[in-house]
Amino acid sequence: MLSNFVANLRKANCLVAGGMFFYISPGHMLLETDLLLRQVRSHRVFLTHTVVVILPPTDMALMLVEILKRHGVQTIINANASTILREIQLFYPELVFDIGQAHWKLALPDKSPRMIGDLSPLNFGWALRSEEFTAQTIRMHEAWRATAGQSPLREALDKIPGDPAFISLLKARKYAVIQIKSVTGNGTARLFPGEVYKPALEFLRDNGYEIVLGGREPIPEVFMEFNVWDYAHSPFASPKNDFYLFAHAAVGLVSPSGAGLFCDTLGIPCCQIGNWTLIPHPSEKTLVVPSRLKMRATGEMLSFSGQAAAFVSSYDPVLGPALFNSAVYEDVPPDAEDIERGLREALRPYPQAEHPAQATIRKLDPVGMWRVTASRFSPSFLDRYHEFVA
Repeated sequence: MLSNFVANLRKANCLVAGGMFFYISPGHMLLETDLLLRQVRSHRVFLTHTVVVILPPTDMALMLVEILKRHGVQTIINANASTILREIQLFYPELVFDIGQAHWKLALPDKSPRMIGDLSPLNFGWALRSEEFTAQTIRMHEAWRATAGQSPLREALDKIPGDPAFISLLKARKYAVIQIKSVTGNGTARLFPGEVYKPALEFLRDNGYEIVLGGREPIPEVFMEFNVWDYAHSPFASPKNDFYLFAHAAVGLVSPSGAGLFCDTLGIPCCQIGNWTLIPHPSEKTLVVPSRLKMRATGEMLSFSGQAAAFVSSYDPVLGPALFNSAVYEDVPPDAEDIERGLREALRPYPQAEHPAQATIRKLDPVGMWRVTASRFSPSFLDRYHEFVA
């Protein structure tokens, strides 16, 4: 069966989109689908080849299939998508165009020597080394810059019918979407108390914005003071409606979570807060208000360069993804003032003049991601923490 499929791929001059396998993760699926559509528009290989996307029948994947079809991309829905893709990536790598943005791969991303101990038993996948993940992320940002000003997911979404009642509900309001995290991991080293959002929520309320809780996390008690609509636990909540919720928002205030990428991929202004890894979002409309790192032994606050280096050094040779080392570092999250100011700045009309310190950071970046991204740090954050820019 697979050999016949491969023969047909060769005959039709097709490539398979590889690297996708977190099929229920909004962040990975959004970023990878958006990246593929940008690559189709800008990569030379697609002058002579067509691409095939193979996905399982999850709710998120089915919505993305609708988006891909609007761009003429061939799609296949199969319950055994992971197995099919693994076999093709392992045995026919010449037929694969890798768009994966995860720290993990179902097949080796290159021919570099690896020992069997590098194969994680958690999901029978290979963890990328830090330099591989960085290179992968840089390629993604370069694809965004090559298609600057375009929003392929938004272009397709505008052509896909949604629930009329839900769409009418959204269009009748000026609102902001707040997305929080209720667990640590990835870019989140500690959880934020609900009170830290109060000045931002007050600003939104006082300026005529309704407030919506996106994602699926429990609503903090303090949010109830602001008549926040708990979309996350409403009858409307679904992967498909998540697209429309963010697409019609005035701004997003998001945590280090893949759900925040709805803003980037749909062209919505965004303030992203609390990410200790400093992995940048791709959109020029996104401002970052990160967490900073302090050395526990000395109390020294790390500069941008030192924090970026800490991210790289936190990689495990087998487990891969950067794990926050609480024995060495203390996470210093943005405070309520940082968050409220970052949100105000995200709401300002784009384009804006770049803060002088942002150019310095791009030059200082020892990793390379901030040299190519279009997103920026919050100007008020850079003004307040001069020691960060070093």
